[in-house]
Amino acid sequence: MVLTAPAPGCWQPLLPGLNGRLEGDCILVTADAPWRCASSGILGGGIGEKRFFVNRQVHKDYDERQPRRELIAFLRDNFPDCPIEETTALMTAAWVSQAAWVQRRCGDTNIAVVVTAGVSNACATGITPCWEGLPMPGTINLMAFLDQSLTDGALINAVQTLTEAKSRTLRELGIRCPQTGAWATGTGTDAVVVASRTGGAPQEYAGPTTRIGTLLAAAISAALSQAVRAYLQATSRA
Repeated sequence: MVLTAPAPGCWQPLLPGLNGRLEGDCILVTADAPWRCASSGILGGGIGEKRFFVNRQVHKDYDERQPRRELIAFLRDNFPDCPIEETTALMTAAWVSQAAWVQRRCGDTNIAVVVTAGVSNACATGITPCWEGLPMPGTINLMAFLDQSLTDGALINAVQTLTEAKSRTLRELGIRCPQTGAWATGTGTDAVVVASRTGGAPQEYAGPTTRIGTLLAAAISAALSQAVRAYLQATSRA
C-alpha cells in the first residue's frame, strides 16, 4: 500500500508503535521503544538500538567539512526531545517533501519504508571512476522498518536484499551512470537504515527468497520507483 505523504507536522502511522512525520526539511520516524537497527547514517551508523530515525534535507551546495558535528547541532536545536545516542540520521539534497511512504503486509510480516531519491549522482558500482573531494549532489536514502525481530545477521541480510532491489529497480527505470553510460546500481552517496522490532524469537534470514526479503524488496521497489519518478518530473520542470 502506498501511503499518502503526511502533511507537514502531522504524524503518519507506519507500524504499531512507529510513526513518521515531515518536519520542515526533515523526515522524522519515532518508535515507542528501541528497535534494533543497521544504519550507514552519518550519525548513529553501525548496529545498535535506536528510537529516532531522521532523513534531513540539505542544500545541494552543502559542503560542511565536519558534517557529523553540524548535524548533531542541528538535531539538538530542532529535535531536543530526540537523544543523540538514540538517533540515527541520514542527509540528502533530494526533496524530502517528495519522499515515498509505502507499507507491505503478508501474514504476520509487516514492513514500512520511507524513500527519498535523487539520481544526478547515479553510478555503476565498479565501473564509475572514483573521485576525490566532495561528492556531487544526488542521493538515494532508504529507511525500512520490519515489525518483527531479526538477528544482527538477518539485519545485514536485509540490507543486502534491499540493495539488490534498489539496483534492479534503477535498471527498470532506465537510470544510467552519466559518466560511463552503464546501468546505474545506485548513487555515490546512498545511505540505508533497516530497523526491526525487538522481542520474540528473532528471524535468522532476510534474503531475497524469504518472506521478509520478498516483502522488503517489493516495498523498496515500489517506493523507489515513486520517488525517482517524482524527482525526474520535478527536475524536468525545473
